Amino acid sequence: MVQDLRYAFRKLAGAPAFTLAAVATLAIGIGATTAIFSTVNATLLRPLPYRHPENLVALRTRYSDGRVTTGLVAAVEVTRLTEAKGSIEQAVGMSSAPFDVTLLRDNAPPMRASVHFVGEGFFALFGLPMTLGSEFTHDQQTPVTNGQDQRQGQGPPPLVVLSHHVWTDLFGTDPNIVGKTIRFAEINATVVGVAARDLDIPQSADFWVNARFNPQDVGHGLAAVLRVKPGTSVDRLRSEMAVVMAGLARDFPLSDAGREFVPQPLVNSIVGDLGPTLLIVFASTTLLLLLACVNVTNLLLGRGAARAREIAVRTALGANRSRIIRQLLTESFLVTVLGAIAGLGFAFAGVRMLQTLGASKLPRLESVPFDAHVLGFAALVLLASGVMLGVAPAIRLARTDLKTLMNESGRSTIGGRGTAQMMGVMTVAEVALALMLVAGAGWLVQSFSRLRSTDPGFVTSGRLMVDVRPNPQGVRGPDQTLAWTRNLFDRLRAIPGVSGVGSTVAFPLRGQLDGSVFVQFRGEPFEPARPMGARMRLVSPGFFDAMGVPLVSGRDFSGDDRQSTGPVAIVNREFAKRYLQGKDPLRTAFAFGYPNIDTRAFRTIVGVVGDIRYRSIAEEAEPSFYVPQGQFPFPRQTVVIATRLADAAAIVPSVRREIASLEPQLAFDVDTVSHFVASTLTRQQLGMALMLIFGATALVLAAVGIYGVIAYAAAQRLGEIATRLALGATPAQVFWLMMRRGQSLAAVGLVIGLVVAYAGGRTAASVVYGIRASDPLVLTSAALVVLLITVVATALPAHRAARTDPILALRGE
Repeated sequence: MVQDLRYAFRKLAGAPAFTLAAVATLAIGIGATTAIFSTVNATLLRPLPYRHPENLVALRTRYSDGRVTTGLVAAVEVTRLTEAKGSIEQAVGMSSAPFDVTLLRDNAPPMRASVHFVGEGFFALFGLPMTLGSEFTHDQQTPVTNGQDQRQGQGPPPLVVLSHHVWTDLFGTDPNIVGKTIRFAEINATVVGVAARDLDIPQSADFWVNARFNPQDVGHGLAAVLRVKPGTSVDRLRSEMAVVMAGLARDFPLSDAGREFVPQPLVNSIVGDLGPTLLIVFASTTLLLLLACVNVTNLLLGRGAARAREIAVRTALGANRSRIIRQLLTESFLVTVLGAIAGLGFAFAGVRMLQTLGASKLPRLESVPFDAHVLGFAALVLLASGVMLGVAPAIRLARTDLKTLMNESGRSTIGGRGTAQMMGVMTVAEVALALMLVAGAGWLVQSFSRLRSTDPGFVTSGRLMVDVRPNPQGVRGPDQTLAWTRNLFDRLRAIPGVSGVGSTVAFPLRGQLDGSVFVQFRGEPFEPARPMGARMRLVSPGFFDAMGVPLVSGRDFSGDDRQSTGPVAIVNREFAKRYLQGKDPLRTAFAFGYPNIDTRAFRTIVGVVGDIRYRSIAEEAEPSFYVPQGQFPFPRQTVVIATRLADAAAIVPSVRREIASLEPQLAFDVDTVSHFVASTLTRQQLGMALMLIFGATALVLAAVGIYGVIAYAAAQRLGEIATRLALGATPAQVFWLMMRRGQSLAAVGLVIGLVVAYAGGRTAASVVYGIRASDPLVLTSAALVVLLITVVATALPAHRAARTDPILALRGE
């Protein structure tokens, strides 16, 4: 074996061009595959850093008939699941959205922080020891209070647990932090503990506050996590949950009839739709690796044909066939090892590039370790690649006798026919694989393009957004909140270039909780078996104008819509289409509530606006209605500022100055709406960029492969070509002779590639927005691009063969 390795090193060193090409090709394939596997490992395969994470389940709910709902969980459902005493060991509810607060710091500006309310047993559920202090006890709960109550001494300050990153970054790992008071603009709080470093549920939480949720509350506004007993199957869990839900439906038919639990592994709920995107990209890198191996195999076959005389001589001198095959396999594995070493460096650089492209902002991709799983995968890739590279030359040699080897050492067209045929098969595979990758890139480009061009229902350009709230120590009650908001809006409108200002509680595409309620129209009975659901959203006058949302009919809200005037609402197109069925919306009134409807206050519809996509750009708008701020005051709001300027960011300093002058202790960030909307497409953009890179690489590898095959065929048929030219054939005839050889291989590869790409596209279409496996634009474009590359790759060696000097060629023969 040592002798084989030394000989392989000498042979590879003696052919630096071949070695460099083979190693570089494998490095691309192995590196790309390992880099993407490392991200898949970091997101989907790496266990969550909790005790027995495979037993942690995230829980949501839905109506089986698809009616509108928040998809969240009610406190009564969490209580019933905990009491079920089946496969569920513990169920814990928590707030579904963070409560933004302003943290006040000595000798430092205020900063925004997120607080999550969690139920009893939250920290024990994950099984991580506290870094400092203790978790909440049964007797500790956060009183429902505001700043006014706090100053009047009605109840102690709430207790909080700090996240490890807040303790480290803001409090310098103070070992005496437990028991100290933290000052927020909204309220003071006492620290009872510091959580474990690895606890990040919900993601990026800064503080946790204990909350004792009402065990009989049927409002679906909570997120929930369960711990199930080891070995519990999904089917068993769903079966037990169905029994619990059946009992809830009997006791609370308005809220739970027709509802079902939707459990999923906690890791899947964290990763979301990033998982399918990564799996598609990983499948593509596997194809790229296969393409790289096929390409290098072609190089080895060509090199083996060039070494036919050497192998024939060694065979004639007594070397047995197994000894020759072992030597060829050793060379193949050595090339693979060198490619794998270079590929690991390429993979490391590739991961850093992915994080630069924005992957670090995606779930579980803030760090991508090269752990034992990644190294083990790289070792498997190395082994598989080595086998794939060595098998074809070995089979070729095993099927060839000594006479044929001697023929291949010369210029015989017959002697090299076996090698040429095998190289042809490899080239067909290269073209097919390249087409599949290019089609995959085309689908993701098309999906991203459709997402970018999809109208979200509002204008993104020329808009700023900023989250604000008045200091509760100085602004109390609805009247003062409305006065504070009017003052803020007046200041912002006075900034040169501002054309409109409005606000809302839940900004589109943020995933914030907005109410899901039942509605009942005046003069119509309520149907408990199938209530009409809709989203309730709170906005200020001027919100639709500032957002560029079209007013279809009626009027916008105004300052005259107050608590002392008649209740009003504005509905979206989908609400009118689904529930009003051709009726005049402006002559309609409805009441709402959940689960019971308050029919004492019917709201008159005063306007209809266009649909806004709230959940995501890929999801259609749901039936929604809007309530004015004057009748439903809200202190915490996202303000939208419309400008007439080409660059909305130009007025950011002025916006900051006006808000800071009104609320000096308010921590806030100003962003452009266009930037925010673009950030919601980060994972789709990442997948598209990767597929474009893989598709371009596949084209290069396919071009190199078909170039090598035609060049080899031209070299093997040099005597025939020279004879044809000597007997009167024109260079054009020789050129097209070689072109037909290349294009016939390409045609077979294109047909196979289209069939397999269509089959793969049907699978991808189920998880990727806006694509069809049979899309003629994508498939035709991919086929034309690959065909063009193969034409160019074939034309170069064909042109060289057409320029052959017959006298020199025949003299060499």
